[in-house]
Amino acid sequence: MKYTRYDLKKENKTKSFVFIMLIILCLAFIIGTVASKIFLSETDKSAFKDTQNTSQASNVNSGKTIVDGSSVKFVAIQGGIYKDKNNAEKEKEILIKYGTPFTVNDGGEVRVFLGIYSSDAAKAVTESLKKEKVDNSVKDFIIKKSNLCNAEIIEIINANLQILNKFSDKSVEYIKTDDLKKWCDSLENLDKSDENFAVLNDLKEHVKSLKDTLSRDESSKEYIYIYSKLKSIK
Repeated sequence: MKYTRYDLKKENKTKSFVFIMLIILCLAFIIGTVASKIFLSETDKSAFKDTQNTSQASNVNSGKTIVDGSSVKFVAIQGGIYKDKNNAEKEKEILIKYGTPFTVNDGGEVRVFLGIYSSDAAKAVTESLKKEKVDNSVKDFIIKKSNLCNAEIIEIINANLQILNKFSDKSVEYIKTDDLKKWCDSLENLDKSDENFAVLNDLKEHVKSLKDTLSRDESSKEYIYIYSKLKSIK
């Protein structure tokens, strides 16, 4: 009788090797899948961030002025009216704690203003002054977006006020005007026949002439200029 001899040790080693290889392949598959998901996730996030940044830049560069017939209100917050310039200066000293006050000569009297603001911003400022028991009143300037000329005037004044209002923060001493000047220069040139074209053109030229850096000390002069333009709008 013949016997077949089996090498059990060799067979066990072969089985162990196959088993280990299967485990390695499974682990490699799992790790690869997880790594792929992480990579794709990070790529998506990066792409989303890039899209956001591009979109924001696009909105700034290609945004069009909207003419919809709506009205926009700018508000000059007034501290008081004085015939005596010394009293006007005392009022300025009170208001300087809350912003960058300026004075305007009006028919032999001196008006003291804290600043000029958008409608919403003015509401917050007047409420703050009321809490501090500081007397104030408001002078409204309403401009209707009835045509492109008026709409551009609104945008330029609003952009200027956003810069000037930053000086309410006492830590701010200087503000760069580069972006404002570039943006204003990109606005559409309009027909000279528009009723308020002279105001618009003067605003554009004024922005163009601004220094690259505006100081706190110059803010009063800028407020006085904006006030005069608001009064001249028809």
